[in-house]
Amino acid sequence: MRISKSWKASDGAALVEFAITIPILLLVVWCVIDFARAYYTSNSLSSAVREGARVGAVLNDPCAGTPVKDRVKGAFNAFGGPPVTDAEIKIYVNDILCPTAPAVPSSVTVEVKDYQWLTTTPITIISGGQILMTRKATFRYEREPS
Repeated sequence: MRISKSWKASDGAALVEFAITIPILLLVVWCVIDFARAYYTSNSLSSAVREGARVGAVLNDPCAGTPVKDRVKGAFNAFGGPPVTDAEIKIYVNDILCPTAPAVPSSVTVEVKDYQWLTTTPITIISGGQILMTRKATFRYEREPS
């Protein structure tokens, strides 16, 4: 059986096309995975501040931030990023930053401001290598003034 000359001319074309398209495909998949990780981290941060505000809403002194900050840090899963630090967690009572909060609270707000999540894709040129996330949750104060 004889192979025609035109068949031999296109022998490596599929391999060349594959070699050209696979890096682009892998880059797209890598970016999708990285942004999915960022979205997961954002949702985890939202849940963590909600947990912290829930704890702060039932404390005698919501400005005693250790239980609130511990709950936020314990509930947060960075999924490969750095953990939340105490400096990033802010506690507000009646929209006034602790420790200068009023004596009779009506609401407790917990905020994590400018959490720096580091990207791993080559798209870091656009984002500067990081994505800043800020999440806030407010709960009504549930304890009677003592």
